[in-house]
Amino acid sequence: MNPIKTLMALFQRESWEHPNLIWRIPVGLLILNVALAIGSVAFGLQYFGTENFRFEFNSQDLSFDQGGPGQAAATFFLMSFFLLGQMVAFGYLLSALYEERKDRSILFWKSLPVSDFQVVLSKALMGLMVIPGLYFLLAMLTFLLVTLVLSLGMTFVLPDTGLFEGFLLAGVKAGFAWLKVLGLQVIWGAPVFLWVLMVSGLARGQPLIWAMGIPLLVLVVEKSLLSEARIFDWFYAHATPLPFAGSWDPATGAASMGLTDGFLAMGIGLILFSLAVFGRRHFHEI
Repeated sequence: MNPIKTLMALFQRESWEHPNLIWRIPVGLLILNVALAIGSVAFGLQYFGTENFRFEFNSQDLSFDQGGPGQAAATFFLMSFFLLGQMVAFGYLLSALYEERKDRSILFWKSLPVSDFQVVLSKALMGLMVIPGLYFLLAMLTFLLVTLVLSLGMTFVLPDTGLFEGFLLAGVKAGFAWLKVLGLQVIWGAPVFLWVLMVSGLARGQPLIWAMGIPLLVLVVEKSLLSEARIFDWFYAHATPLPFAGSWDPATGAASMGLTDGFLAMGIGLILFSLAVFGRRHFHEI
């Protein structure tokens, strides 16, 4: 079978097995935010034009430049969905290999003509790229739909102000900046996410305790022997999403990381990925 088709089939399998984590949660948040926007517009228009309603607004004060309301709204949705996507990816990878060993479905999947490398690769890419990417797309869609609803409501108050166009432009700028953050986060978070995936494939029980406990044990050993915790601090830094751990400009959403640190993260990530493949090959049902 074509490797790309195999990978897509494995992605489809993951979406069947984890629909809540992969798409139902962000779609539900999208619907909730749009419903709240529609409700706020309907509530506002109900009082528009009544004697209890006083509206003073200078449209010239509305800026769509960097730091304006459009940028702030887009950053809010993008950051919220980004952080949620990272937590969901962590939870997904923590159970990705463990659950199929626990319920012994691994015996069925191993009977199919799919290698352990392909299965582990599909799960790693799902956690590192696919889930965060889907959350990013739904964050942008949420921003656009909420902006459209609010802009339509505002046209009754401020006709011909081009609110939607201005907000759309600001949102697109923020989206491109956060797309770069998303790409860098794949490298930045690889050591932690692939560590969790490896533990999921090796642990005989309670993968969360193993995934969190071993780094804490390393911390205790380092503090006892060296009085500093370089390994733990590095690991902890990469467990923190890049916008809060690297160099980040909150006005634009732009983030960066050191070249050496990026190569080190990729190298350690590849080692952990190899161990995860080894674990799936030799650690079967629990």
